[in-house]
Amino acid sequence: MNPGPLGRDLVFTAKEIREAFEDAMERAGGSLGTWIVLNAISDEGIVSHSVLATRAHVDGATITYHVDRAEKLGLVQREADPNDRRVKHLRLTPEGERVYKDLWAAASAFQAQVMAGITDAEQARLQRTLAKIRANLAAPPGEAPASPPGRATARRS
Repeated sequence: MNPGPLGRDLVFTAKEIREAFEDAMERAGGSLGTWIVLNAISDEGIVSHSVLATRAHVDGATITYHVDRAEKLGLVQREADPNDRRVKHLRLTPEGERVYKDLWAAASAFQAQVMAGITDAEQARLQRTLAKIRANLAAPPGEAPASPPGRATARRS
């Protein structure tokens, strides 16, 4: 039996994961957009909009929308860069830190649900495989892909 195109399975699985993750974030009192902003700032500390957009893999307009919303909710604060007035840095407020902890707990529980029954070795292999797929997609058509980040040489999987 032919299982069908892998790309279709990846797209459908990604859609299901995204929808379930959005539901988990909403149940925890947030949203996917809030998670993206708070998680990136928490990982990086005080960041600029451009760094945040790059870290979150979204365009500038999208990240601005999410940051505006988080700021209105009192979760982040903008601060002017002392060396460049055009640049605003973002940091979590105490309320943002509290909400982030709640969302982190929800994200951790979600990951445990998604990975239930999948061994650590299988998870590591999945991460390597997904990194290879992203490298393949980043390569210009017809060119060999670059090695995934953290991999100097290709490994057999």
